[in-house]
Amino acid sequence: MLDPITAFATASAAFNFVKRAVEAGREIEDVGSQLGTWFSACADLKQHEEESRDPPIFKKLLSKGSVEQEAMENLMRRKKIEQQEKELRELIVYRFGVEAYREMMDERRQLREGRARTVMIQRRRRAKTLQNVIAVVLIAGIFAVPVAVSMWLLGKVE
Repeated sequence: MLDPITAFATASAAFNFVKRAVEAGREIEDVGSQLGTWFSACADLKQHEEESRDPPIFKKLLSKGSVEQEAMENLMRRKKIEQQEKELRELIVYRFGVEAYREMMDERRQLREGRARTVMIQRRRRAKTLQNVIAVVLIAGIFAVPVAVSMWLLGKVE
């Protein structure tokens, strides 16, 4: 994930490239990779905003700048991205029609939900693996203590 400043710069650069290329007569299909770059940078910005609402404790303690400053920066970036998205939507709708844009947004939503499901499944697997490791260590400890005590006592008797 990119930091918000880099993500915003990346999104703006990708947007400007797409806009200039289409204005110069290139087809929207020719700049698909730049559209992907724009969407990825926007996703990074959104994730940063969500994380900034509930930051880790170390970030709260070490944060530079005020809460108001961060909120204003988030707002300005979000409004600029919304404007860019509106212009890109117009380009896509002009070239392919409203239905194609809706299909793209539906597919985007499905991919995002699928990735979120995958992350949730991975977290559950990690938690289950950790629980299993802890259980094995505890069971081994429960059996190891009596064996060690028995060996110690046997060693003292001889």
